[in-house]
Amino acid sequence: MGIGALKERPLRVISASRRVDLVGGYPHLFAEILEAKCPPDQVHTVVIWTKDPRHLLAHRKLRATLGRYGQLFLHLTVTGMGASALEPRVPEPESVLALLPALIEFVGSPERIRIRFDPIVHVRLADGTEICNLKYFAELAPRLRELGLTDVTTSWLSLYPKVKRRLARIGAVALDPGPEVWREEAAWLHRKAEEYGLRVHGCCVPGWPRSRCIDGDLLTRLHPRGEPASTRKAKGQRALCGCTESWDIGWYVKCLLGCRYCYANPVHL
Repeated sequence: MGIGALKERPLRVISASRRVDLVGGYPHLFAEILEAKCPPDQVHTVVIWTKDPRHLLAHRKLRATLGRYGQLFLHLTVTGMGASALEPRVPEPESVLALLPALIEFVGSPERIRIRFDPIVHVRLADGTEICNLKYFAELAPRLRELGLTDVTTSWLSLYPKVKRRLARIGAVALDPGPEVWREEAAWLHRKAEEYGLRVHGCCVPGWPRSRCIDGDLLTRLHPRGEPASTRKAKGQRALCGCTESWDIGWYVKCLLGCRYCYANPVHL
């Protein structure tokens, strides 16, 4: 195959990572994987997923390494539960939101940041306290509008058996609000988003339009040189997932943030 044919292939989209918060837990390893496996001239976009973005700004090696890539896109999760019993090693939400202006500057545009208000939970703790973070969205929405952010991704906690087991370790129980409450919450969320000019996307939410957390068309439009990203559907994702293909580099390691409701691969210390 000639050089011309190789150039016709879309550049690779890197996902870092659905499986583990590399920024929050392994910034040095994140940089090393990029350097070893992801040459900038072969990468369209590095899509970053994190609840703790501090190392994007403060970790010299990671910041310098990411600065070599043509485009960064950030999925920043803010649930309102940081530093709580359910997210014990996630920063408090206010400290994360305070970094947004610097993060927008780092990735180059508010369009390259999507806030993940995800998941919405209903949980009863061991002391009988019931937690639902939905109403925090009323505090979050105006902050996002002030900074020019427009898109929010959400879903409700999936009650997988391993999620129930992980909550049980701290004496907590996931509650099922039922379809009527779910519809009321969804309607409230959409009204509040509309009030502040935000678009809400459901991540594999039954009955909602299929959305793309990794969206090749969007990444193409946002790319500073207009380079095309692949728009082929990603393999191996959930049935309701609309994401386009990417290469996830969250191998082998477990997430150090240890969110109690996580269904991925967390460490619980």
